[in-house]
Amino acid sequence: MAEVVSIHIVREKKAPAESCDHVTIRTDFGIEGDYRSGKYQTGQITLIESEVMDTASRKLGYEIPAGASRRQIVVRGVSLNETIGYILRLGSVLVLAEEKCKPCDNMEATIGPGAKDAMNGRGGVRCRVIKGGELHVSDAVTVEGTCCPHYSRLRRFCFKIINYLIKLSNKA
Repeated sequence: MAEVVSIHIVREKKAPAESCDHVTIRTDFGIEGDYRSGKYQTGQITLIESEVMDTASRKLGYEIPAGASRRQIVVRGVSLNETIGYILRLGSVLVLAEEKCKPCDNMEATIGPGAKDAMNGRGGVRCRVIKGGELHVSDAVTVEGTCCPHYSRLRRFCFKIINYLIKLSNKA
């Protein structure tokens, strides 16, 4: 059975990730208290597989600290790359897996040299929160069904434009 292995939040930019036993996830927003969540964010929450972290640890030759990937939710037992366009249930929370998270240069700083390559193509997924609720470590993860792929792409595009316009207005 697939399940939530760990949950991490970052309270402010460049702050370390904190492990949590449970969090509140708000509909169309993300995790309360995490600076990366927001109404018009393209990835309101991020998920990564514990199996990917284990494989990366073996490739790198050392244990990767919990939360070092900067992904908010670590799951086990589900291949996340296969869930793009699907609705996932995390405990009582429903999310739409919208796009892959590419491992970025920050991985080199938060995990260590070679981390970006060790996780190539398996950096997790960005999700939009459809129905919020409480999420706990060990909650079950299930694939509920598909969403119309055209709707998902159009919605993601609209949120990217809104997010861009918000950033522009903040600079003015």
